[in-house]
Amino acid sequence: MPKLSILLENTHYTILNPNLEDRVFTGVYATDLLSTAIKHMKPDMALITLISTNSTLNLAMMVDFNVIILTKDAEVTESFIQKATLEDITLVKTDYLTHEVIIDLVKRGLL
Repeated sequence: MPKLSILLENTHYTILNPNLEDRVFTGVYATDLLSTAIKHMKPDMALITLISTNSTLNLAMMVDFNVIILTKDAEVTESFIQKATLEDITLVKTDYLTHEVIIDLVKRGLL
């Protein structure tokens, strides 16, 4: 299982709640349509999205995953980070586009 700490070795990724960086994930699902994530995500996967709203956090709690990778420099509020931290959900921000995150993960053997 890929460790989040390995992902963070690439300077294109920044963790927004550092006290939660010792995560592992079993795979990823990339979508900006959260309704499709409900159908297809499995617990312990990481979600790759540019949607940084409470709906994204609610989805994480419902499906039981704890890593969200926010792409394309998504705007993130302090209240979003606080709620994620409270709910034990790790937030990672990147300037990569969604497909670039997937390419990076594959190139580095994390998928």
